Amino acid sequence: MTVIQNAWQAVCSFEWLLYANMNARKGKRYRLEVMAFAAKLEDNLIVIQQGMMDGTYTLGPYRKLWVYVPKKRLVMALEYPDRIVQWSLYQYLMPVYDRLFIEDSYACRKGKGSHRAAARLQYWMQQVSRKPGPGWYYLKLDISKYFYRVHHEKLLAILERRIKDPEMMAFIRGVVNSRAEPFGLPRGRTPQNTPPEEWLYDVGMPIGNLTSQLFANIYLNELDQYCKHSLKIHFYIRYMDDVIILGPDKEALHRWKADIEIFLLRELALDLNDKTSIRPVRQGVEFVGVRIWPTHMKLRKSTVGRMKREVRAISARYAAGEMSRAEFERHAASIRGLLNHTESESLRWRLNEIYLEEMDKAAVRREGTDNEPFGNHSDVERDCGKAEQHHPVPG
Repeated sequence: MTVIQNAWQAVCSFEWLLYANMNARKGKRYRLEVMAFAAKLEDNLIVIQQGMMDGTYTLGPYRKLWVYVPKKRLVMALEYPDRIVQWSLYQYLMPVYDRLFIEDSYACRKGKGSHRAAARLQYWMQQVSRKPGPGWYYLKLDISKYFYRVHHEKLLAILERRIKDPEMMAFIRGVVNSRAEPFGLPRGRTPQNTPPEEWLYDVGMPIGNLTSQLFANIYLNELDQYCKHSLKIHFYIRYMDDVIILGPDKEALHRWKADIEIFLLRELALDLNDKTSIRPVRQGVEFVGVRIWPTHMKLRKSTVGRMKREVRAISARYAAGEMSRAEFERHAASIRGLLNHTESESLRWRLNEIYLEEMDKAAVRREGTDNEPFGNHSDVERDCGKAEQHHPVPG
């Protein structure tokens, strides 16, 4: 069994922290807090290093931020030095644990992602649709308030199986059991209807944190291994806390669902919510923001609305000079990837129009400046969604 030993000194090394800083600043290097940190980079990294090595460094406080896309969630943001510390831990642990994950776990992993998850599920649907019989069914599992309900002691016990470095585990224990802010909800509650004094310290992870993404995958890897090796489920795919299972009949899926519910409650202290369902594959499967059939995919209406809002927001920021070209292109590439996998010609045209509208607004505000990259496109280019060098959205 792979174990981690004598690793903390490497994680705390100046070179490792320098590498963590490089990762933490990607796409953010012109933010004020990042530039202020970079102005005294060596001194600031030495302060972090000393705190990590002598055991006095603690994460927090957290900034609370409500986000509404794709659904209302409470996100906890850390200051920039804390994000460097998170990166130092993440970039050491992720390669170790990634080798332990199943092939069909797709969230927050290099070479995976939502587009490949959708393509993989569609490939399976094509396979089962050719099998004889009345047709296959799918089980969609949705874990209730997943990030808010991760049980700290159970998570730490899972981590301790492989992390045998006492100093590293002591630091991780401090991250997971942080007293800077409670992250957990009582069973059956939502962030909106839970007053601050009723939030819990012994469950939950801060949404939006790098280590939370890793720990969330490690925690549900327990479910992945159970479903693949104990239940022997072949068509099983997970994207964070969303799971799809294909089965030849409803009875098999109901049996698996019952076994999974028991496992989740007993081993991970988690519950399934009422979005969990069993339906025919021929009706299409909603997964990672799209509805998937064996022959095609379509974006969900909520995904279309979110995409339009995102394009308008990033175009406005880019036009105002608040976002670099490289950062804008990263956002645009993600959107193009989703468009390329779905039937979306009219949406592609509309997103280009939104982009150009924001550029036109910026041209009016900045009268007299050179707007050639945005102002000389023909109507044909707009309608056809061509010239990617001018229109970052199309693929």
